[in-house]
Amino acid sequence: MKTSYTFEVLTLDSSGHSTIKTSDALAYSLMSNSGLWSKPKLRDSKINDEDLKISLVINESSQEEEADFNIKNTMIVKIKGDFEVVETMRLQILKHLDSVGFDQTYVLTDEVSSKIACEIYPKVNDVENLLRKYLMKFFVTKLGPSWWNVTADSEMKKKVNLRKNNEQVFSNFIDNKAYLIDFGELGKIVHSQSSGFISREDIVTKVLELEESEDAIKKLKTELESNYTKFFKDTFKTNNFQQKWEELEKLRHKVAHNNLFTKSDLDKADELTESLLKIIKTANEAIDSIQFDLDEKDILKENITTSLETYQVINKDELLRKLSESENWAKRTRDNFVGLKHFVTNYLGSIGYDYRSSYDLINQLEEEGVVELYEYQGRNNLYPVTAIKSAEVPTGTLASNGSLNEIRKELIKEKNTN
Repeated sequence: MKTSYTFEVLTLDSSGHSTIKTSDALAYSLMSNSGLWSKPKLRDSKINDEDLKISLVINESSQEEEADFNIKNTMIVKIKGDFEVVETMRLQILKHLDSVGFDQTYVLTDEVSSKIACEIYPKVNDVENLLRKYLMKFFVTKLGPSWWNVTADSEMKKKVNLRKNNEQVFSNFIDNKAYLIDFGELGKIVHSQSSGFISREDIVTKVLELEESEDAIKKLKTELESNYTKFFKDTFKTNNFQQKWEELEKLRHKVAHNNLFTKSDLDKADELTESLLKIIKTANEAIDSIQFDLDEKDILKENITTSLETYQVINKDELLRKLSESENWAKRTRDNFVGLKHFVTNYLGSIGYDYRSSYDLINQLEEEGVVELYEYQGRNNLYPVTAIKSAEVPTGTLASNGSLNEIRKELIKEKNTN
């Protein structure tokens, strides 16, 4: 079992304002800080404190190296001792270095933070896996094997599609989609998603498909109600799940990026994980008491049917190619327009592309100026419909740059560069 922990920093005076020029001078300066020590002893730029079971060593870098880069003074300060002492002394030493004119300091080694991170991660892992278990159990038993298609938003589906090759052993035998999304997204299934439509892109998609009737609007309102309110109000929402989950997510990010930690981070992680585990376990005990009413079941069945039609995510080049084909076809018709809904659902959808992902990409291409959306009033339409067309290409561009698709690629590239 590890009993001694190291904290090491490289510190320098880049401005030359500090009066401390040698390791001995810095050692005496640190010795004078009574808040750091109990019974310190100094020898050869090394401070030992037997009461605190701590040692501090200071080394100077060579003056030749410093002169090459116009650095006035560089030191390496290393402390070693018991966990509790080093954990507290780290910040005190950093504050002292700053107070005596060392204006650039870099942490080289922090075994205290490593220990804290190693203690936090298993706790976060337990919470994440327990929520994943609960959500799979809840939605599979309530919605069946198609639960993912109506619960995950388009961004989650894209992420799963991109990461599907991350794990190639278990995925041969199981549905592992819930393992391919991020920690934050797992929480969003509880507090922000709807087993229908809830993200901005999904709402846009649904509104574009909406009939002009009072019943359709009422139905949409029901669909947009989040899982937090519909299914998890008594078990998760009333226990402030979202705030706790998002606070723990921040700590998880720090662990994932091997960041620096204090004892208070560990205390906070203990508090959050204990509370979240209790919330999820209590929810699991009440899982059988949650029932969907008939209207909710009808909506979910409809959404499942729709979502099962498509899986693939179309890319920019393919979408522009398909739009060009549709525009060429439209030129042979009397109205000569490409309806947005027809293009996404009847054309792209019929060949296996996910509706919501297609709408997402079209919105992106519209922002980039590559396609245009407009209202078209047909001869037989009571209401105008949203149509799509390729953006106008500046005169002369076609001759100098080649095919229309190549021009569109250049427009996208130029937009992203700017």
